[in-house]
Amino acid sequence: MSELYSNDNFKIIQKDQMFCIEFAYPSPILCHSLVKTKILKGATITDDYKQVVFKAYSVQMYNNFNLGIEFAANLAGSLGAQLKYMALDNGAVFCGYNTENLIIIDDTKAAFLDADLIYEIEEDERIMISKPFKVSDFFLSPEIKGLTKLPERVHYKTAYFSLGLLLMHVVLGQEIFDSFYKEYLLGSEELVVQKYMDTYTLRETKFYWLICRCLVQEPEKRSILFI
Repeated sequence: MSELYSNDNFKIIQKDQMFCIEFAYPSPILCHSLVKTKILKGATITDDYKQVVFKAYSVQMYNNFNLGIEFAANLAGSLGAQLKYMALDNGAVFCGYNTENLIIIDDTKAAFLDADLIYEIEEDERIMISKPFKVSDFFLSPEIKGLTKLPERVHYKTAYFSLGLLLMHVVLGQEIFDSFYKEYLLGSEELVVQKYMDTYTLRETKFYWLICRCLVQEPEKRSILFI
């Protein structure tokens, strides 16, 4: 048995072709989002909701993964399924996505594992943000980037925008994305996003339009559906 990765939120352990994700504290919604969506194969959840055991050929961290355009669509499918399961079936959502808590399974699927970023969706489709976030915590949506007081409530589809930024990270690569994100944080979100979107070699593809739908300025109009 060997430990592949560890941070404050979880660690990943391997024994032969079996893997175990061990969370720092119980997280029923996160565990079920990995199993019910079939992102993980042959998975079981321990009774205390602190471990998910599953079968796989490989598990890697996103930052160590050799990405390609084809994988970007797979990542969108996996994370979209996980997000929709949490939001529609459990009334919860990640407030944002980062690269440090993203794992890649069998080179084809992905899962986001930061339980600290899970927020309950209230009846008016908003989540309560009660603590400040740093730029390094996750990819910030315009509404979270623009918060001037706390606590504050934002639409739960703030997660969709952050997911769209993560997909841009996959497609653009680290160097170009860093330039884009710096401009985005300092400038007019809509103009900067559109400028970089228009440089895509993926323009007019389904994946391009998926990202566009995630990055709509009005949160209520965002979606993560392939059409």
